[in-house]
Amino acid sequence: MSETTNSNYLTAVFLGSTAFVFLNFGLPIRADDLGITAFGIGGMYAVFTGTMLLVRPVVGFCLDRFGRRWFFTFAFVFYTVSMFVMAYSTSIVDFYLARFLLGIGASLMWVSARTIVVDLNQKNGRGMAMGKLTTTSVRGAMIGGMFGFTLLGFMPMQQAWVIAFLGYSLMALLALVWSILKIEETSPVQLAPSDTLPRPKLEWTPELRKVLFVVFLSAFASALIEPIYLLFLKNKFDLNVLTLAVAFLPAGLVHAILPKYSGQWSDKWGRAPIIAIGVAFAGIISISLHFFTSIIFVATAYIFFAMGWAMASPAEDALVADMAPDALRGTIIGAQEAAAGIGAACGPLLGGYIYDNWEHHVVFIVNGILLIIAAILAYWWFADYQAPEHA
Repeated sequence: MSETTNSNYLTAVFLGSTAFVFLNFGLPIRADDLGITAFGIGGMYAVFTGTMLLVRPVVGFCLDRFGRRWFFTFAFVFYTVSMFVMAYSTSIVDFYLARFLLGIGASLMWVSARTIVVDLNQKNGRGMAMGKLTTTSVRGAMIGGMFGFTLLGFMPMQQAWVIAFLGYSLMALLALVWSILKIEETSPVQLAPSDTLPRPKLEWTPELRKVLFVVFLSAFASALIEPIYLLFLKNKFDLNVLTLAVAFLPAGLVHAILPKYSGQWSDKWGRAPIIAIGVAFAGIISISLHFFTSIIFVATAYIFFAMGWAMASPAEDALVADMAPDALRGTIIGAQEAAAGIGAACGPLLGGYIYDNWEHHVVFIVNGILLIIAAILAYWWFADYQAPEHA
């Protein structure tokens, strides 16, 4: 069942992820064109992450009691509706509704998918498996992005936006149908007799609290620049969204290829060193970005920024998974997603506020400093960590 289930859930993730490159590039630009402020754009990101903050822990709790399959499948119901609403959004209320629905869908898909990864893989293969999950999602998003940006090459943003998101809605609907037909249950609680797998009580150990703080801090730092990064580059270099997308294509390729291998590094050399190197590297690059005066140099630097995150992300996911008993995998991964959600919900609003009211480069410096602090803490706390026997 393992290989078949791996292939089937990854196919659904691929189909469901097609919107996200075009969405991440296009949303700030589209909203800016409609006259929405940077603070309002930050609110769009905060609605998305705030929704995930509330929903993810509930999803994790339910996964351990009712299984993974149908929570994963119903993610694509929300994706389908969200993309349809996004296609016709013309006001801040429309965008907020679409982001709210997308937040529910993302919570269902990612908590379920990461829990399925843990179900299907032993400790010495989880880093690579987490990386494969990331690369599959990014590849789907890049192919979907090529579709959206091709439309931009032939028509105005307003028209391309509608057609693109109707297409993404169709892809999410295909993911829903595929999941209904192909996804199998992987929960050890659901598959084992009730008396053979005891349900332990969740213990908030010092190690678990520390790793959740690292997750929170890195997510908060990253979210500071997420809503305004493209606005900063668009205004600094006076570029259209299509040119920006081409400039950052190599960084997207890094995310589509490297996590599978960097996850393997964490399986071989340990989680903490890979997290620390990757996050610190991303922080140093972030601090330096505003010094570059050419889009070529910025795009090159962003490749290295992407390499840092591609190294750290699978290792961080695997470190959390290593701490999860069999019967609490969903709950602990839900707690990880909630910690990330708290950081990601706070970050965009603060980032948008700084961008509107301070010098634009300040937010990149703050982002970099916080990432370096997160890297130091990850190595300090977990360099000698040994996963418990249940992992």
